[in-house]
Amino acid sequence: FQKEMEIARKVQQLLFPKNLPYTEKFKIFSSYEPHQAVGGDYFDFIPIDENQFLICIADVSGKGIPAALMMANFQASLRTLIRQTTKLEKIVRELNYLVLQNSNGESFITFFAAIYNRDLKYFKYVNAGHNPPLFHSKQSGLRQLELGTTVLGIFHPLPFLKTGKIKDLSSFFFLAFTDGLIETFDVDDEPFGEERVIEIVKSNLDLDLKTLHQKIVEEVNSYNASSVLSDDITLLSCKVN
Repeated sequence: FQKEMEIARKVQQLLFPKNLPYTEKFKIFSSYEPHQAVGGDYFDFIPIDENQFLICIADVSGKGIPAALMMANFQASLRTLIRQTTKLEKIVRELNYLVLQNSNGESFITFFAAIYNRDLKYFKYVNAGHNPPLFHSKQSGLRQLELGTTVLGIFHPLPFLKTGKIKDLSSFFFLAFTDGLIETFDVDDEPFGEERVIEIVKSNLDLDLKTLHQKIVEEVNSYNASSVLSDDITLLSCKVN
């Protein structure tokens, strides 16, 4: 059993992008803390062409090998779809159908995806039932990205679908996370919560992404009443200058 878990863990690690860009003008950084040897969190960075890239984060219901297998299938589907179209609405509808077919409605996936176009300077996104990521620019200040639809794999067709679009962006900051972060509990059984994450980000927008991730993880670990995580924790951030 341990050998099988180790194989599953190695397979899951192959799903995550290996070389994230980290230059003065363009930085992406990730942190991943699994609850078990394998889990149901997924994040990705997919260059589309020299002017566009997709960034995403997802969380499948459930844990262990079944969750990891579903996420592997989800990743393969997404990477196939992004080669065919950059229309987020179409991608999300197709992913929803595939998740429903593969899980028979017994599991679902929360998903957030965004495409940034450097030439046209817009950030287009869909939030499918995921914890709202944080976004900061000089124009908008700090905000949560909530527009989108419900979780994937429950309804077909999706009952509603909206796309968010932020224009005239030459620089911005973005932070996404899975619910394992905000559902870490203290000794009084109180969750860490979104507000604490927002306050940390507000006070540390000038920090390097690596340092910011370290600070958030340290805050969560000191808040956690148990030495064992109750769920996977994933952080994914991006900074464009």
